[in-house]
Amino acid sequence: MGVRKPLQQYLSFSSEELLDSWKEIASHLSRDVRTVQRWERTRALPVHRLPGGAKPGVFALKPEVDRWWQGEQQRPGDLPETATPPVREPSVAVLPFANLSADRENEYFSDGLADEIITALSRMPGLHVTARTSSFAFRGKERDVREIGAALGVSTILEGSVQRSRDRIRVSAQLVSARNGFHLWSEHYDSHLGDLFEIQDRISRAIAGAFAVHAGPSSAVRPAPLPEAYHQWLKGRYYHRYESAEVIGHCMACYRQAIALDPSFSRPYLGLAESYRGLSDYGNVRPKEVGPDGWAAIRTARGLDDSIGEAYALSGAYRGWLEFDWQGAEEDFAKAVILSPAAVEAHSLRAMTCLVPCSRLHEAVLELRKALELDPLSLLMHSWLGWVLGFSREFPAALRELEAALALNPEYPVALGLRGSILYYAGRVEEGVASWRAAVERMGRAAGALGALGYGIARLGRRAEAAAILGELDAAAERGYVTPISRAWVHLGLGDADAAFHWLNQAVDERDPHLLHLPSKPVYDPIRDDPRFHALLSRMRLT
Repeated sequence: MGVRKPLQQYLSFSSEELLDSWKEIASHLSRDVRTVQRWERTRALPVHRLPGGAKPGVFALKPEVDRWWQGEQQRPGDLPETATPPVREPSVAVLPFANLSADRENEYFSDGLADEIITALSRMPGLHVTARTSSFAFRGKERDVREIGAALGVSTILEGSVQRSRDRIRVSAQLVSARNGFHLWSEHYDSHLGDLFEIQDRISRAIAGAFAVHAGPSSAVRPAPLPEAYHQWLKGRYYHRYESAEVIGHCMACYRQAIALDPSFSRPYLGLAESYRGLSDYGNVRPKEVGPDGWAAIRTARGLDDSIGEAYALSGAYRGWLEFDWQGAEEDFAKAVILSPAAVEAHSLRAMTCLVPCSRLHEAVLELRKALELDPLSLLMHSWLGWVLGFSREFPAALRELEAALALNPEYPVALGLRGSILYYAGRVEEGVASWRAAVERMGRAAGALGALGYGIARLGRRAEAAAILGELDAAAERGYVTPISRAWVHLGLGDADAAFHWLNQAVDERDPHLLHLPSKPVYDPIRDDPRFHALLSRMRLT
């Protein structure tokens, strides 16, 4: 129940100026209740409390809140989770197309159509296109297009729907102004399922015409994959997230099925390569075993279609990760950016797998900020930016980025874990352990997460509990691969440098991807002056 009547009995302001609940305050700022409550505690957001009662009501005045908000936006580098990106011209965000088919399972298909249009538009010079992750964050949310445009920093929104019935599809699309909600262009397409690429091309060219930008060569002329193979690839893309090893495994099954159905279709090979890299991050597969399969998939994809920027971005990542070939990695990333300048992966993978290992942290931060310009609501990009800021010892800024990810999704395990590590390095070890405990359970007790948790527990002097985590890792190693670096971290927390170096050398042998952080990660500060540390860097061709 609102508090408007009691308030007006003793305060003098108009009802239009009143926000009489946490929900109204949050709505006024276009954020969730949890976020604005945190700002009230930590940022002096002007919220007033009514006297009396065990849980006194709250209210705020719009002019006060607006002045506070304006001041916060003027603070350099602050509040990254709330800063409204500037609206670029021309610019567009493609929302997930509504699935009007009778089968709910067809959502992957409607998403795939929108995703392909995003890819096509991102190749058009001069047109700013929001990446899929941020555009799709508004799925199922009743938000005005003006709010969406402001949140994403775009001037227009592309909406659409897809209805599929057997081998026929009906696609509707409309381009809407994010400033006033007016329709700028709309069209309907009834076609055979095999003409999907032509529909994507026609929509993309219509939008290019609306903005008077160069559309480039037609994408419809490329050989179309077999429909069932294409659908399997779309399913893999639909589920592809970094949430758990199980989810990644499900995606890989879709990609393998797509390849089996149509070996000449290049995109599923890249999905496999990225999946192998993701599983290696979790520490549950031996990189030296899956790496060659990933490399083979990348080379096959490039042999089938040499125009895909993602292929060169993944090639650059693999060169740095598996071969310590930093010059070759840079050359591949340069090609990736030329082919797909608006691809988030080209910028983010260059930062994490090339610039960070080479201690070029300032450049890595710039690349990740570029990725966030393209994908402002990406949980992973906020998390990785926070991670790299932590490597630069900018701990308050790092924590703000990780809080930005958690404001978007409080359950996101990557941000929970990385926030835990930054808290370790900032001297708030008890809080870091709590954050890593939450992450470990959401990551299915993956080896890398357990190692990070064990490090913090050891730092707190809880040696028996740290030893128990080492025992859990040893037991897991009897059942399958466990990343050596997970045990190295626990031993670092225990102050056992000899054991830590033993496992770190094994990690180099195995090509553990977490070693790419070795030159700058604060966890290694206590052993950085040890000759054995320099020997590790030499083995990685970093000296």
